[in-house]
Amino acid sequence: MEGIARLVLRNAMVITPRHVFRKGYIAIEDGYIVDVGEEPYRNLERYDEISLEGFIAGPGFIDTHTHGAFGVDVTTASSEDIARLSGMVTRFGVTSYIPTSVSMPHEILKRFCRSVNIASRMRSGAKILGIHLEGPYINPKRAGAHRVEYIRRPSLEELSSYLSEAGDLQLIITISPEIEGATELIKEARRKGVIVQVGHTDATYRETIKAITLGASRATHLYNAMSGFHHRNPGAAPALLKSRSVYLEIIADMIHVSPEMLEFTIDYASHERVVLITDSISATGMNKGKYRLGDLEVEVEEGVPRIPGSDTIAGSILTMDRAFKNIASLGYSISEAFHMASTTPAKSLGLLDKHRIGLIEPGYRAD
Repeated sequence: MEGIARLVLRNAMVITPRHVFRKGYIAIEDGYIVDVGEEPYRNLERYDEISLEGFIAGPGFIDTHTHGAFGVDVTTASSEDIARLSGMVTRFGVTSYIPTSVSMPHEILKRFCRSVNIASRMRSGAKILGIHLEGPYINPKRAGAHRVEYIRRPSLEELSSYLSEAGDLQLIITISPEIEGATELIKEARRKGVIVQVGHTDATYRETIKAITLGASRATHLYNAMSGFHHRNPGAAPALLKSRSVYLEIIADMIHVSPEMLEFTIDYASHERVVLITDSISATGMNKGKYRLGDLEVEVEEGVPRIPGSDTIAGSILTMDRAFKNIASLGYSISEAFHMASTTPAKSLGLLDKHRIGLIEPGYRAD
C-alpha cells in the first residue's frame, strides 16, 4: 500500500489475531495499519477508500522456502531476474519471501548470496526477507534433488563468506546434524545469528535432539528427505515434531505429504508451529516441460516435477495461495490457514516484530 498516504479498506471479512470482522475495515497511513475494526468506519473525510465487499483481507503470505518460479531459478539467477521474480510472486498473494538455493559449488553459492542481497535492495514487489542455503552440508543418503557431488563437509570458512555476501539479510542454513563437522557448524552459525534448520538428514532421534539443544529451530520440509517414524528406531521427523521450540516447514500440495499426515501434523503441533512453504522451482507458473533446479534438469509431468528417468520429486510447482486453499479444504479455519501462511512463518524467523509483518494489527505493515 505504499504510494497512497491514507487509505481505508472497507466491507471485507478482516482476519486479525483475535477477531474475525465479518464486515470490517482496515485504515492505513503511509504503508502501516493504524486501525482495524467492524464497520461503520467514521473517519472517512481523512481517507481514500476502497470497498472490498465479498473479499477476505488477511496478512500477505510469507514463503520462506522457494527455489523460484516463472522460469527463474534463484540459485543461478542474476540479481535482476530475482528482482523480477519478486514482482511476479505477488499474484499468488506473496508479499515477502526467502530465495532458497540447492547444493552447489562454493563460488556459485557465494554469487547466489550476493545476487539475492542486491535484489533485496531493488524493492520491486514482494520483500526479500533473507537467504536460505538448503545444503550443501547435508547427508548424501538423503540428497533428494541435490547433486551428490556438490554435497560436502561443513566449513566454517565457507559459512563466514556466505554471511559476508548476505550483508544485512538474515541467513538460514539447512544441515544434517549427524554428518561430521555439523556440531561445530551449528554452534558457530548460532553464535553469528544464523538460523539453523534440520533437513536432508538420516539422523537418529537423539542426534536430532542434540542439534535442537544446540540451537536448530526449524525443520526443512518436514517428512521429506529425512529419517522418519519407527517404533524401535525413531528418526529426525518425530524428534522435530515433538520439540515444541521447533517450527515445522511443510509442503501442503497433497503430494509431498498426504492429507492425513498434514492433519496429524497440524493437530499435534498446531497452527502456531506449522509453516506452509511451496518449495517451488522455476517451473512454477509455467507450462509442463523441462526446467532447471540449480544445474539439474527437471521435468514436469502431471503437475509434479521429477528428475528425468526416476521417481525422485524435485521441489514443487505449488503456490502459496494453493497451499492456503488446500489447508482450508481440510477443515481448518481461515484464521488458522492465514496463521500458517503468514504469522507463523514471520514468527519462526524472528521477523514478526522486526519487520512488522504477518499480522493485521495496528502498527504492522499493510502488506
